[in-house]
Amino acid sequence: MQIMNIIGKNIILRPMTYEDTDYIVEWRNKERVRRNFIFREAFTPESHENWMRTRVETGSAVQFIICEKEGMRPIGSVYFRDVDMDKKEAEYGIFIGEDDAVGNGYGTEAAELAVKFAFENMKLHKIILRVFTDNDAAVSSYEKAGFIRKSTLKAVECSDGEKKDMYLMDIDIKNDSSQLISFVIPCYRSEQTLSKVVAEITEAVKGLNKEGKKYDYEIVLVDDCSPDKTLDVIRTLCADNKKIKGINLARNFGQHAALMAGFHHVKGDVVVCLDDDGQTPADEVGKLLAEIEKGSDVVYAKYGHKMHSMFRNFGSWVNEEMARLMLGKPKDIYVSSYFAAKRFVVEEMKRYTNAYPYVIGLVLRATNRITNVNVHHREREVGTSGYTIGKLIGLWFNGFTAFSVKPLRIATAIGCLFASMGFIYGIYTVIKKFVNPAVPMGFSSMMSALVFIGGMIMLMLGLIGEYIGRMYISMNNSPQFVIREVVNEEE
Repeated sequence: MQIMNIIGKNIILRPMTYEDTDYIVEWRNKERVRRNFIFREAFTPESHENWMRTRVETGSAVQFIICEKEGMRPIGSVYFRDVDMDKKEAEYGIFIGEDDAVGNGYGTEAAELAVKFAFENMKLHKIILRVFTDNDAAVSSYEKAGFIRKSTLKAVECSDGEKKDMYLMDIDIKNDSSQLISFVIPCYRSEQTLSKVVAEITEAVKGLNKEGKKYDYEIVLVDDCSPDKTLDVIRTLCADNKKIKGINLARNFGQHAALMAGFHHVKGDVVVCLDDDGQTPADEVGKLLAEIEKGSDVVYAKYGHKMHSMFRNFGSWVNEEMARLMLGKPKDIYVSSYFAAKRFVVEEMKRYTNAYPYVIGLVLRATNRITNVNVHHREREVGTSGYTIGKLIGLWFNGFTAFSVKPLRIATAIGCLFASMGFIYGIYTVIKKFVNPAVPMGFSSMMSALVFIGGMIMLMLGLIGEYIGRMYISMNNSPQFVIREVVNEEE
């Protein structure tokens, strides 16, 4: 295979030669470059010449020098290693060596040119890469070039002994580059609305594909032991469409546990969660997916005006404030039950296997690349919300007891405050008695203080007990969910 120069808008990729040894050695030994590699030992001219003989000249590696189009100044290198022409696969790598060339978009352009060359000239079908999770600029550049995060490699050991997490990313054209979108819908008392929601999803995906997108879809419907005929509706939908999968939970575990059950049965590159009542507009899913394609890891739908009851709106407000104060949710981010997440985020969420899952907390601890898009919230056509005051309180407890110790810290602060107040009041009482012996000691004030402080102590003990109780239940392997049956399960 003859390799020619690849000409782009601002750069040119030319084949690397032995004459580039000095450039490669200088660049690879820069600390800025070296810390982004697993191999961090000193790079020598002998190392480069050995690479040329054993890799480039044998065809197991293809490497280019990145040059500025104006003046042809070499600024870095891009390469494919471990080229397997039988499997049509290779691993991609890049580094920008010149400091003043960083941040000019050369890396993204080089990635796009190299990927196009690999597919069109090398006839590869799949390209993978590994990148440290804290290298945000590189991750963003790769995503713009079309790479998708597939998984997280935990504690990869570098040659200097440091252990760091890495993303495994790839581009795979074997499936006509179509992206699979998995829709997960927790279902409860939705026999009258579910069919319409599913139909709207299928029409939305068809509409996006007519606009030039390449989306395939699957729908996972999780029946949370609904007392009506929701499961019968799910069976009918599964019979009519093999892209729909039904999950029947053995008892009512709650919305967040139902979502977790669905996450264990998705295959998509992007997972979209929405409600079963039709209030979350499935026909606006394109807005969420567009934001994902721009580089966000999670995108939440934001409503200009929520068509819920006053009680539900109050519950949502409390949930928002709790997530902000207890879990560190950014104030400018709105969270809702309608959201899209990349696959690697869902994989990270699935690692939580204890009872009492809280999806918002799992998202916030997985990534900080979270954005919002505005969508229209609809009025409920049938029935009422399944959330009662008891369920909302239970959800709030799940959030701050499973993912935050701030309540315990608040309890400690309150205890210190009242202890200080009691000490100061005691000194005041003694001084007051010495100054005016005739002042009677107040039985009523003492009882009031005792009752108040006793109540606070009981409240704090109850909070501590809640934490300990949940720890006990988790240690006893209380199930997050139990699946009775899966409809349309693949063999």
